[in-house]
Amino acid sequence: MPASQRRDREGLEGRAPRPGPSRDATLSFRLPLVLRVVRGLFRGLARWPLGWRLELVGAERLPRDARGRVVGGWIGAGLPHVTWVEPFLIFMLLPPEPRLVWIGDGRAIYRSPLRRLLFERLGGVIPIWPGGGPAAFADHVALAGRVIENGAVLVIFPEVGPPAAHGQARPLSPGLMYLALRTGAPLVPLVCGGTDDLFRGRRLRLEVLEPTTPAELAGLPAGPAPEPGTSAERSLARRSATALHDRTAAAVDAATKAVEPPAGARRSWPWLTHLLH
Repeated sequence: MPASQRRDREGLEGRAPRPGPSRDATLSFRLPLVLRVVRGLFRGLARWPLGWRLELVGAERLPRDARGRVVGGWIGAGLPHVTWVEPFLIFMLLPPEPRLVWIGDGRAIYRSPLRRLLFERLGGVIPIWPGGGPAAFADHVALAGRVIENGAVLVIFPEVGPPAAHGQARPLSPGLMYLALRTGAPLVPLVCGGTDDLFRGRRLRLEVLEPTTPAELAGLPAGPAPEPGTSAERSLARRSATALHDRTAAAVDAATKAVEPPAGARRSWPWLTHLLH
């Protein structure tokens, strides 16, 4: 495999997801009752005692059917990702159905016995482990395809590299585009604001941007995706990842500024930033 393709796939290769209850639960369209309860508890905790003011902007841009109902079958690209609050913000503010399925670093997902117990019982994740190689990459793409086919939503935080400046996102991995190209699913950018500086009473924003595709991002006409593993696919993945980063830069900056507290405002519980980083 060319070195450029290995670098592009950073963050998507790893050991195949472990067998067990999570394999089937991961692909369900419906949100289990227990997760509905958990979602309600999170929303209640965010409002009190944390006092967070949660804002959803652009909900009308979510993919919908002819009757106006939100549908799945798309990939949500969350950014910027600076604390572990962003997944919970997306979970709390997007509709409970179609279900969100997360693909991410297995070391972070299963970093404690409690997390391992919860995720293996509840599902909803596709963990990525380092060192899996092309076979694991193919397995992840296949599972992502099943999520899309079943009408759920696949969510990934595609940034790579060192931390970016305040109000900016890091570069985006072309691995996101491989998922979109090989599943045929549209991409919906999900921009988070306010999560980098947490305190009691904080305004937190989630903005849904217009759906797009790798071809549209690269300025190409709609048509069949390039053959997997070809130089054309690698080129399109890299070009569209850069284009998505550039296209979302203004929205990331605006979301950050929109929830900034007034100068000199008192910040209660500033230790939340360190706790939830």
